[in-house]
Amino acid sequence: MNKALWAALSVLLAGMLAACAPTVRPAGPPIAQTSLGNDAFYASDGTALAVQSWGDQETPDAVVLALHGMGDYANAFMEFGEQIGPAGIAVYAFDQRGFGRSISRPFWAGISSMVNDASDMLMLLRARYPDTSLYLMGNSMGGAVAIITAATRPYLMDGLVLVAPAVWDRDQMPWYQTAPLSVLSHSLPWLPLTGQGLDIWPSDNIEMLRRLSRDHNMMSAVRVDVIAGVADLMDLARSRATDITVPTLLLSGIEDQVIPPAAVAALDRDLVGLDLPAYHRCLYDDGYHMLLRDLNGPVVIDDIYRWIMRSAPDQNYSCRGS
Repeated sequence: MNKALWAALSVLLAGMLAACAPTVRPAGPPIAQTSLGNDAFYASDGTALAVQSWGDQETPDAVVLALHGMGDYANAFMEFGEQIGPAGIAVYAFDQRGFGRSISRPFWAGISSMVNDASDMLMLLRARYPDTSLYLMGNSMGGAVAIITAATRPYLMDGLVLVAPAVWDRDQMPWYQTAPLSVLSHSLPWLPLTGQGLDIWPSDNIEMLRRLSRDHNMMSAVRVDVIAGVADLMDLARSRATDITVPTLLLSGIEDQVIPPAAVAALDRDLVGLDLPAYHRCLYDDGYHMLLRDLNGPVVIDDIYRWIMRSAPDQNYSCRGS
């Protein structure tokens, strides 16, 4: 949609701004002990969130909790888990509230609920593996959740991995995108946005994209208020990134058509300025948004594996695929 149409849409819908507030379905009050089963993570409000895991579950060399992106679910890390799991890494992922197989789909859960879920899952994994290094990894929207979790609760993890993180805040967006979003999120929160016609390619792995299109656990459309919620999440993640203190690996692709490379570059500049222990950035010339599932995905995954398995935080490290 061009600027003129965005502007016209903003004017047309401005009068409807107060008609209907965005729907948020956060976690309920804590009524149960959190627990981790074979197929589900039971949150403090009793909600069961589907879990998938890969690799050595008994005596792993390291543990990774992975948070998926918008419209996706835990299976987003299938390729990652199948490649890195046999190498001695235990990988866990769960369907975040409002996505995948969660009972609150397709509603936005709110930032606090998502960060609390990630934190509770980290605590459960820390209790299960008290002497094993534990890493939080976030992909796209999950990267934004991971940033806030790391910034506010660094004691829960030994390191942070950000894969094409959603850090495109409103200050970096043109007005003709932010204005209609504000209006739509308050006036037509039920309106689904499919992304069709935007001519955006999230990956160069066409067969993988075709497979995902047939997966009913994927969300082919999301509500406008979910988009608004993700925009709020990106804003907060961008502002809290400067509070990160744990070792961090940032990975992104020059061909990313979902999160502008300039937005990730701005995050990189902030992280460099923090003088973090073991901070590295991997930038892939042929990388799209879905880095772990791109055709170059195996190389990206190997770069993450080598960073996790480095023998010391200050060990010399370089990305092989960038």
